[in-house]
Amino acid sequence: MAEAQPSRKVGGHTYGRRNLQLSNTAEPGTLCLYAGHGIGRFSDSSMRFDSHQACVRCVAAAREGRMSFDIDRLLKRERKRALKFWSKVDIGSPDECWEWQGYKAKGTGMPQFPWRRPGISNSTQHHPQRVAMWFTWGDLGYTGVKSTCGNKYCCNPFHLIPQKIGVFVDSESYLESFELACQLHTLKQQVAEYAVEQAMKEQEKLIDQQAFDERADLLFAPSTDFADRLGAVMSDLLDGRHTSQSEADDVTRSKKPTDNDEKPTEDY
Repeated sequence: MAEAQPSRKVGGHTYGRRNLQLSNTAEPGTLCLYAGHGIGRFSDSSMRFDSHQACVRCVAAAREGRMSFDIDRLLKRERKRALKFWSKVDIGSPDECWEWQGYKAKGTGMPQFPWRRPGISNSTQHHPQRVAMWFTWGDLGYTGVKSTCGNKYCCNPFHLIPQKIGVFVDSESYLESFELACQLHTLKQQVAEYAVEQAMKEQEKLIDQQAFDERADLLFAPSTDFADRLGAVMSDLLDGRHTSQSEADDVTRSKKPTDNDEKPTEDY
């Protein structure tokens, strides 16, 4: 049998190659999402199939039917992103559809999750089903994924099957797996804690903004006494909230690269 070769076509969307057969050759690529999948202990790259940029070790695990909800298996820098993703999914029982609650493109209604993955895809938006595959089946690059339920908003990994890599799927064993049940229970707890943490941060922002608005009204109101205005300025300086101090911080921040992944676009 002839070896499957990667597409040599220049341009176009990378996911256009998802229907091709996985090649038999691999090359160093972007570091895998999962800890311990680097070429070496301190390597910043992983071996990936050159046709789909799928991690070789993740493909081997998927072919054996290994699926996991354990976020601790991910790199530390990716665990928060995983919690952010799952917080936008209505996680239910294994036999139910887990509806996507996040961003949907205007007009088409296509679900999208913002994520820049240099070396994997040139797209800044990914379908939640593919992201769910990455966080459960493995970092399979731009391998195609299909849902057994036919629901494009379903992110239940039990309903998702990676394509063209020969994944072994035994639905009954997954539903009866005690290990997966424990991992799913832990994931729900972690997502709940993450949601509470984010809600507290948003509340703190609202309180800070309200205090800032009240202080601005006090400082710029013509009827404010000089003593009150001076006291407000001195307290702001002592607390590090004065305008001059915030501008200094902004200059420092402007020198650092920023990531605008939080601004989804309509292009998928």
